[in-house]
Amino acid sequence: MKKTRKENREHKSRGAIAVEFALVAPVLLALVTGIVEFANAYNAQISVTQAAREAARTMAIKNSQSDAKAAAADGAPGINSSAFAYSFSPATCTPNATAKVTISYPAATLTGLFGSSVTLTGVGAMRCNG
Repeated sequence: MKKTRKENREHKSRGAIAVEFALVAPVLLALVTGIVEFANAYNAQISVTQAAREAARTMAIKNSQSDAKAAAADGAPGINSSAFAYSFSPATCTPNATAKVTISYPAATLTGLFGSSVTLTGVGAMRCNG
């Protein structure tokens, strides 16, 4: 039985749709993966920055690095605070100086498509005894 022109066009159209999907799907999947990875890294960045702020606040009030580290861990409940690397400047708080705490955190990526980890840095500063 011979196919009509309409049936031939529909059959060719299905093949074209499959080819178009094969061309577009990898780009779409890469875009979605990038969005998810960015959202995960941004969420961790917000947590690290909040931890640095809490550490700076505690350092300015209590002048204790161990208390500041504990406050940082409490200020970032969603991430592994044991991986934090701290930098205190100055090491002790003097009146009217600024306590600056920098926290670095190696955040793991979800898919590994863009690397296995990314180092995030959060900075908090507060006037001592203020």
